[in-house]
Amino acid sequence: MNTTKKISYYFRRYPAVRVLIVLTIIGLIAGSSVLISYRTKSIPEITSINPPVGVPGDVIVITGKNFGATRDMSYVEFSGSKLTASAYISWSDTKIKLVLPANIQDGLVVVGTKDSRSKPSLFANEIDIPVPVPEVKLSSKPVITSLNNQNYVAGDLLVIHGNNFGDSRNTSKVLFTVDYDDKLAQAEFTNINMYTENMIEASDFENAYEYWSNSEIRVRIPDGVCSGMVVVDTGSEKSEPYKINITGPVRKHYKARKIYLMNYTADIADIYTNDVSTITLRCPIPATTAYQPDIQITETNPSPILMNYQNNLIHQLTKTKNYVPKTVFSQTFVLPVYEVTTVLPADRLTSYRQGTLPFVDNALKADTLVPSDDENVVKLAASIIGKEKSSYNKAKLIYNYMCDNFKVQEKVRKGDSDPLDLIKSKKGDAYDYAIVYTALLRAAGVPALTDAGVLVLQEQATQAHWWCEFYIPSVGWIPVDPAIGSGLKYNRWNEGGESVDVKSYYFGNMDSHHITFSRGWNELKPFSQENKIVQQPRSFALQGIWEEASSNTIKYSSYWSLPVIKGIY
Repeated sequence: MNTTKKISYYFRRYPAVRVLIVLTIIGLIAGSSVLISYRTKSIPEITSINPPVGVPGDVIVITGKNFGATRDMSYVEFSGSKLTASAYISWSDTKIKLVLPANIQDGLVVVGTKDSRSKPSLFANEIDIPVPVPEVKLSSKPVITSLNNQNYVAGDLLVIHGNNFGDSRNTSKVLFTVDYDDKLAQAEFTNINMYTENMIEASDFENAYEYWSNSEIRVRIPDGVCSGMVVVDTGSEKSEPYKINITGPVRKHYKARKIYLMNYTADIADIYTNDVSTITLRCPIPATTAYQPDIQITETNPSPILMNYQNNLIHQLTKTKNYVPKTVFSQTFVLPVYEVTTVLPADRLTSYRQGTLPFVDNALKADTLVPSDDENVVKLAASIIGKEKSSYNKAKLIYNYMCDNFKVQEKVRKGDSDPLDLIKSKKGDAYDYAIVYTALLRAAGVPALTDAGVLVLQEQATQAHWWCEFYIPSVGWIPVDPAIGSGLKYNRWNEGGESVDVKSYYFGNMDSHHITFSRGWNELKPFSQENKIVQQPRSFALQGIWEEASSNTIKYSSYWSLPVIKGIY
């Protein structure tokens, strides 16, 4: 009997064979269905969050696909926390509408189903994060009708009366005249155009804006401005210039401008993950000041997910497998930098009284960066200043003491080295000098900041560098570089050919070859408390977070280049 006849015989003769064959066919069909279902499993995908910035109580719409027709066991997660059922208004396969709860946090947003999770998107809490929101379009031009006083000094509260300023500030700003290269001071005649040619805005860094309504603005006079004009700029229209008079014991001079084309990169490679891995980079943006105005971000590759978040470009990389090629994040800036010179009449300068300005008050306190409450710092500061009461004289005494008693090292020490070693060993690098000088000033009751950035050498090479500022009422922030003043070798640009007393010059003045990335410590919060945080100690910016990786990232490698100069104009 051939094989075919045998199978037919057994199929007819034995019922068990028939049952076995039927079960086998059913099993094959079921297995194929599971395999097809697995391969075609729909992974949720977020295409937009609108708005991307919100506060508790706001309605947020998440659009995308594969969310599922009903919520069922699906969920939305903000910064690692799933929203409760009461937060959801509606749920469809392409759109989720929800109300932000009271405890909403900044961070990554994920839509999850019972089978899979979406790649994360970013959400920002407007209460904590000064992210620009859509402009409020005004129906007419802003008009300034009057100011609260006739004369002002740096730090004074300016009250602007008028109309059409907008009910809230949003991206609006107040602009003031700056006299670069003393063109206004030396001009035989002036006109309005000359006063509005160079203007800077009030400083968000110093929390200058205290109140904004459609008819009144209260804002602090920024450091470095001169008598000239004030303008309200709503983004869509500007007010007519209004005359303002700036007085005070000192007028800063800005000259010898250099325009730099600068670039730096961050590389991410060798990613190991057991799930979806998200790595977020916080790339510092140069600080905006009167001596470093009009920062232009000319190129970022790839495009960041946020252009300016706490003075950082935010990049995000999401990977689902290991051994992916290296990803390079590049940022290019064009920025002008002016030399700052001041002539400080010590007998006409006053000292700061705590409680006058909240931002300046913070520059008197110990923080993560500056250990001004350390016993050795307090003791040394007291021994240097003695009974001196003047803030300016205290700053000069401490500067001279460090220049005369400490030895500066050319090589930057390891990142985890304690800056206070300088007090014990009498030697340290530029970072140690800047931290200790700031700490001694704060311990002596003088508001001070540690600045970080790069030093541009004559051959266009750069090196990471750190220096300081201290605050004098009616004057503003005074620059000091204690490391160079103490003899740090620096191939200083000397276009005029004149010899410079380095120790004297770098107390109260600063050349145009210090590029500032951060002023003081930039305390940052992670987007999720579960993320792994990476810092870059003794780098060109002073901030708490440079990289953060999601919890399922096993490991990866990163490299940050020092900012390099591509051109000087």
